Amino acid sequence: MRIHAVILDRDNTLMRFDPQAVACLEAQIANIAPQLPDHAVLDLWQHWPGSWPQHPEDEPAFWRAFWGTLAVQHKLNAAQEQALGAIGAFYQTCFVAFPDALPCLQALKTQGLRLAVLTNFELPSVARTLEYVGIDPTLFDVTLSSATLGLRKPDPRVFAAVARDLGVSRSACVFVDDLAEHVRAARASGMRAFLLDRTRTSSDFEAGVLSTLTALPAWCIRLQPE
Repeated sequence: MRIHAVILDRDNTLMRFDPQAVACLEAQIANIAPQLPDHAVLDLWQHWPGSWPQHPEDEPAFWRAFWGTLAVQHKLNAAQEQALGAIGAFYQTCFVAFPDALPCLQALKTQGLRLAVLTNFELPSVARTLEYVGIDPTLFDVTLSSATLGLRKPDPRVFAAVARDLGVSRSACVFVDDLAEHVRAARASGMRAFLLDRTRTSSDFEAGVLSTLTALPAWCIRLQPE
């Protein structure tokens, strides 16, 4: 069947965390609240007891709740809580795009394919991170996060949801992710799917493994009818 859409994971597929930027934010946090234990912020994130924001406009309230909870847990003062709140809203500065991401997306778009991002990241502001790393969010017809869906990959319902929002059948979709369990779930849902393994030196299309996004547009072209 002809391909009508390509769906890509975000983290470790289109972009990755930048260790230097993360270290910079961590240093700012330590300067504001030196009494915080190591990994206190990450621990709260991983064990967040509240709900996650479903829409980008909900994120300011989330960050206030997040830093407020941290302040109570570690007895931070009001000035520290306010200063941390200003930092938290800039999480997108911790990302950097892979060099092959934008050229791949542009090539796929010129083929007339619909594009989507499907990420398990807890915040819904996918467009903000794309824009920050230099990827035009308007290249994508759909951007979905686990927060928006209330579901996470590899739940089969996420693949049905993204195909529905794209307006295409699952069999007309190609899915790319860096986690094998997500790729297997996409295939089980009826999609063609590739595991992106950047440690490899070459792609194996028969095995459904990519070493880079560079060759994906040419593969898509070969599947389209004359």
